[in-house]
Amino acid sequence: MKVYLIKASAGSEFSKYKANTGGPPQNIFSVAATTPSHVDIEMCDETIGMKTDFSSDADLVAIFMSTPDAYRAYEIAQKFHEQGKTIVLGGLHTFFMQDEAAQYADTLLLGEAEDIWEDLLNDFQNGTLKEKYQRTTPLDLAKLKPYPLDIIDPAKYNYTWSVVVTRGCPFKCEFCLVHKFFNKFELRPIENIVAEVKALKEWGIEWVELHSDNLTQNKEYAIELFEALAPLNMNFFGETTIMIARDERLLAAAQKAGVKSLLFGIETPDAKALKDQGKAFVKPDKIKEYVKIIKSYGIEVIGDFLFGFDAHNENIFQETLDFVKDIEIDTVYPHLVIPFPGSGTFKKLDEEGRILTKDWSKYEGSNAVFEPKMMFPKDLEEGLMWFWYKNASFKDKLKYMFS
Repeated sequence: MKVYLIKASAGSEFSKYKANTGGPPQNIFSVAATTPSHVDIEMCDETIGMKTDFSSDADLVAIFMSTPDAYRAYEIAQKFHEQGKTIVLGGLHTFFMQDEAAQYADTLLLGEAEDIWEDLLNDFQNGTLKEKYQRTTPLDLAKLKPYPLDIIDPAKYNYTWSVVVTRGCPFKCEFCLVHKFFNKFELRPIENIVAEVKALKEWGIEWVELHSDNLTQNKEYAIELFEALAPLNMNFFGETTIMIARDERLLAAAQKAGVKSLLFGIETPDAKALKDQGKAFVKPDKIKEYVKIIKSYGIEVIGDFLFGFDAHNENIFQETLDFVKDIEIDTVYPHLVIPFPGSGTFKKLDEEGRILTKDWSKYEGSNAVFEPKMMFPKDLEEGLMWFWYKNASFKDKLKYMFS
């Protein structure tokens, strides 16, 4: 038996952003890791430019998608369906849009794949495939298996890899899907993480993403993890909240471990917008001080910024530009609020009749897919481009002009 695992990508700005801020995608690699040894695996990650092989001799094709890549996933599914292949759809969009996804699949893989993927494979072999497979309880991360390194060459990821540290997030930001996909914040045993990182060195891996939506939420766990990783002399990056700056013991441990870069969801300098989204713990007037502290430990500060919150008017673009210059952040990722299906933001906007389109290909961070409260959609799109151009480096501008 052979399975083909595909991470679909339409080449959207959202896909590029995810590829730039992380290692190999969790969905296809987690599924590959939990696949029984008697099953052959073929993999394709379209986010890094790999091409789906429609001549594959796989018996079962499993395609994973985020919202802006949904139509590409459906296109792949239809082509394989025409060849008589059995189609599985998974990923965030599948989880939140099950009725839609079911039109293009023989079965759905919902939520964490471990254990239920094995059940799906057994049922497929026995001719008893169900319409959907979904976990009802969070996975014990002690059972998590390392991503395989022998299917897609790590060189395709520039020797940057990903190791799962936690799943879920205790915060419940309105625009985010993490707390709805993973219904509990789970920590992975530190000894398992260390063992996996040690194995990566033998493959020439140079950078490791400590995969977590909130790497330092549990401070004592994070410090213990950093102390255990320090002797390995590796380069690490990850994602956490700017509140790490309030604990210099934590920062010192991160620096000693080899943490070189951290992504922060700063989102906006507008305090009301942050409060409305459930992120009142981020205080804009403290960010400059926090950035300075974090950078003093040799850690690059990458900021994620969003435009289009209800508290935003046309002044937000200049305000944000002034803000990012003032706080002296290293790298800025700007994009529009994306009301992903399943999020509180989507539900609110849909109920208010403010969703302008459900063309999922436009849900990638540069299109205004909803009616802003205090400006026109065109103002939102043009403001984003103005901000990007004013903040982008000369190299990035050249790349954009000739891409």
